[in-house]
Amino acid sequence: MARSIPYHDYSAVPWYRTSAFNSVFLFLQLPMLPFVPVSLGVCIVLLTGDVYYDKKDAKGDLKRWGFGNKIAAVLVLVACIAFLICQPLRPAL
Repeated sequence: MARSIPYHDYSAVPWYRTSAFNSVFLFLQLPMLPFVPVSLGVCIVLLTGDVYYDKKDAKGDLKRWGFGNKIAAVLVLVACIAFLICQPLRPAL
């Protein structure tokens, strides 16, 4: 997978590729485990490109989420799916 052209200005990064946006959704996911679309959206963003911090590296480019962040997001998604599969069927009220 080819690396994308690095951003130099955080305001130029699309909102869905910012670290703040994706971090909030991952943290909100934890108490709402059955609600899979939240983590699914973050995983799609991570698998289709980079997520950027509001900090610069030594070259002046914005820092990106590392491989560990991507693994953590996928693990949250796997936990959500496992939670849904293991839920007993509940009768309708």
